[in-house]
Amino acid sequence: MNPEGEMRLIEAGNADEALDLQKAKEVATTLEQHYPDHPWLISFQGRALIIRHLAISDTVREEMGREGFGFVLKHIDSSSATELAKNAVMAGGQMLEAFGLPRAAWKGQDPILPAGWTKRETKHRLGNEQTRIILQ
Repeated sequence: MNPEGEMRLIEAGNADEALDLQKAKEVATTLEQHYPDHPWLISFQGRALIIRHLAISDTVREEMGREGFGFVLKHIDSSSATELAKNAVMAGGQMLEAFGLPRAAWKGQDPILPAGWTKRETKHRLGNEQTRIILQ
């Protein structure tokens, strides 16, 4: 565990993975600056960043029976960390609003499933061509 209380597991990887980690870190920092205290989880897989809000993911799992709700930022290899962070703030804010959460500091409010969502729905588009909110 580092001094900030974060645990990081790092394994040897290639140069692309090191760059992906740097970009993921900037996205995480930028999301925290814009939306303080929200429980964001940023990971990368297959040249894309996957961003989840843990409270929203829990709500979707509990109410819809779906795991892994979040959004994907594609084009990680052709976008700068700053571009990815800007797209993450825009898509993250849209996701917060969709679930009735403020685009401000989070105070532990419970997300509200958007009206009309049922267990049968599997995909919803929100954002631009570089961002997509998904149910996996």
